Amino acid sequence: MRERHHAVHRLDEVRHEAVFREREVPTVGARERPRETEALGGRVEQHLELRNRLHRALRDATSRSVTILVAGHYCHDTVVGNASVHRALGGTAAYAPAILDALGVPYEVVAKVGTDFLYAAAVSRNPIVVPGPTTAFVGDYRGPERTERVDAVAPPIEPGDLRGEWDIGVAGAVAGELPLRTLRRLRDISRIVIADAQSIVREISPRGEVILRPPAAGAVETIDVLKASRKEAEVLDLAALRRKLILLVTDGPRGSTILRGTSEVHVAAYPAQERDPTGAGDCFLAGLAVGLSRGLPLETAARIGAWCGARAVEHVGVPRLTAEEARAASEFP
Repeated sequence: MRERHHAVHRLDEVRHEAVFREREVPTVGARERPRETEALGGRVEQHLELRNRLHRALRDATSRSVTILVAGHYCHDTVVGNASVHRALGGTAAYAPAILDALGVPYEVVAKVGTDFLYAAAVSRNPIVVPGPTTAFVGDYRGPERTERVDAVAPPIEPGDLRGEWDIGVAGAVAGELPLRTLRRLRDISRIVIADAQSIVREISPRGEVILRPPAAGAVETIDVLKASRKEAEVLDLAALRRKLILLVTDGPRGSTILRGTSEVHVAAYPAQERDPTGAGDCFLAGLAVGLSRGLPLETAARIGAWCGARAVEHVGVPRLTAEEARAASEFP
């Protein structure tokens, strides 16, 4: 019961991330033009809506465990290195549960795969099987920066695939499988929505190239907390986003930055012996969700995310945390 009380208290702090932005709205003078007054009114309404949305995260939290829903496809990953080719299970739907399982957080996954899915025995939550191939990525790490190619894409997750009600909804699309209609459904059934920017900025070209472009209209309005890599952040309007939601920009070993209103807080990365960076962002996202589910302040939740991301790069494929590693993550203040 004490843990649930702390969850309520700290989720309230997340709600106050919206409230403080409301306080930053300047007072309108009597001589200002009507259109400025209307614009201010619109901003206040946005802040109030975000505040009320986050406030829904507190309802009934004292009577049950905080629950998490991860939405995104399982994938077939091929990782090409300088002297090796490694094939493995991939996707946020695979990496995030590795963290959630290790840390004992209740969750479910909604993912689709094709009839050729190779890793049914390796996942703890069964996917929806549809005709056709499983989403397949090829990641080439032989150059200074990773390049990606998509060889196959499974059908999108539809609004009707998302059921129930959740405290935290995690949007973890890897190849556009969460269209706007589904993001809106995730918004409707989740008290807080955390999203990886790849869910809203990725586009797959006819040749399988991964192209980053600004999110579609209406996408960011479905999200409360958005995590973006440094490269993904280049196609985002950071100045506008930080007024609408909480934004975390990750930059590998250089750590991450929390942007909210006019505030910026840097969160250092944890040391790691890197073997394979695949899935580090997914594990960061999962650790962040765990921190929020425990009712921890956002900065502490981001530190858990950074720690989980560091553990991920020390593994090839989906990480399996040891008992000692899981205990370390559970001891964050």
